[in-house]
Amino acid sequence: MSKSFPLSNRRQFIKGLGLSGVAATLGASSSVAGRVRLRTPKTATAKNLIFLVVDGMCTGTYGFAHHWSLRNRKAPLNWMQVYEQAGLTRALQDTASASSPVTDSAAAASAWGCGQRVMNGALNTDANGNSLTPLFTYAKAAGKATGLVTTCRITHATPAGFATNVKKRGMESEIAQQYNEREIDVLLGGGSRFFEGKKALTTVPDFQKKGYQFVQTKSELAAQAGTPRLLGLFSKSHIPYAIDRQNDAALAEVPSLPQMFRAALKSLSQSKDGFVLQVEGGRVDHAGHGNDPAAILHELLEFDDCIPIALEYLNNDPDTLLIITTDHGTGGCQLNGAGKAYADSGPALERINDMTASFEALEQQFKATGRFDPQVFTEATGIIPTEAQANAIQATMDDPETTYLSSAMTGIVEDDLFQKTAVGWTSSNHTSECVDLFAFGPGSDRIKPYINNNELFGVMTQALDLKTP
Repeated sequence: MSKSFPLSNRRQFIKGLGLSGVAATLGASSSVAGRVRLRTPKTATAKNLIFLVVDGMCTGTYGFAHHWSLRNRKAPLNWMQVYEQAGLTRALQDTASASSPVTDSAAAASAWGCGQRVMNGALNTDANGNSLTPLFTYAKAAGKATGLVTTCRITHATPAGFATNVKKRGMESEIAQQYNEREIDVLLGGGSRFFEGKKALTTVPDFQKKGYQFVQTKSELAAQAGTPRLLGLFSKSHIPYAIDRQNDAALAEVPSLPQMFRAALKSLSQSKDGFVLQVEGGRVDHAGHGNDPAAILHELLEFDDCIPIALEYLNNDPDTLLIITTDHGTGGCQLNGAGKAYADSGPALERINDMTASFEALEQQFKATGRFDPQVFTEATGIIPTEAQANAIQATMDDPETTYLSSAMTGIVEDDLFQKTAVGWTSSNHTSECVDLFAFGPGSDRIKPYINNNELFGVMTQALDLKTP
């Protein structure tokens, strides 16, 4: 039988949505998902929608993270505790796009955002170049506030899929411009480079003229949380990986995903007609592309800490539809059997704790000096590179054709990483597996046990009673 927490009223909950309540380190998980007894919705129509998406999470990724959590935190992932939650609707989601059984993030987000499958790379635009009306346009027409939160650039594919129309996902300046024109109320993430400079199609002052408060640090975000219109840009490109924010004092003022989520809830909850909010743990996907086991672990753990925040919000405002899912897998991440009778797989989950930086952070450090430093590499990864490996990494650095040194490094020390962590990969690409989807609240009963990604649009618009053609 599920235990329940004492209920507080909505006003008390909103007041308590400060930024300090979320665990900022791996040692303290806000693990409550399996113990919240959700209140019955007052109506069959949802006032609010919270859409939590962890980008690029394979089933193997959360299996790996779950076993890490059991061994190191002595507690399961919140994701796993959701399975025990009363009132759960669970489905298997097909993630294909119009052009491939393997989707990209733009097509996946568009499927949710407009109800049609589009070609990989397109955002709410069909094969003939016609724009397809995104979810946020309908929400705005109904008087609802809208918000996007991500650890990626705010102009990246997944957030853009709920709000914009462009032919190519790389048109990030145009995406920023559409955010301004369509007045998305809360925007929190990275990507400040698309809001500044001569090439920008819209700038921060353009938002400020429309009443947005602009924040760039965790402290500023805490001070402005609750402002109805909020623009937070916390890095030039993507927000640094969680593992780097936890270990680099220079990144102490970069907010975590749970902190941004809480701030967005506090701001959007000011809307009397409700809100639609997408929250993306976007860098799980990037760590999967890079085959970086420590980075993907910490990213997933940070996303996982958003789940109890969402459930507690539902507990206080039950007329909210919550959807939790992923858009596709990336990299084929798996914890593998290691050692005799696989007895080394458990200790491998402890050895990964020796890793203190992402390979992306190492790339930035080595590029700054132009020299590969074996000592720095060993201190960050616990791997002592051979002379051949060190020479290969340096040669890759010196090659002007190298795009991602971080991925090249994980490839060069692939065998060592596997011996250390027991985590293996099938590729550095997206994968086609069907993915889990959870839902709670009004309208969740419309979700079929097996559902195509584009069918979620109808579930959401009907639950919110939005007027669509």
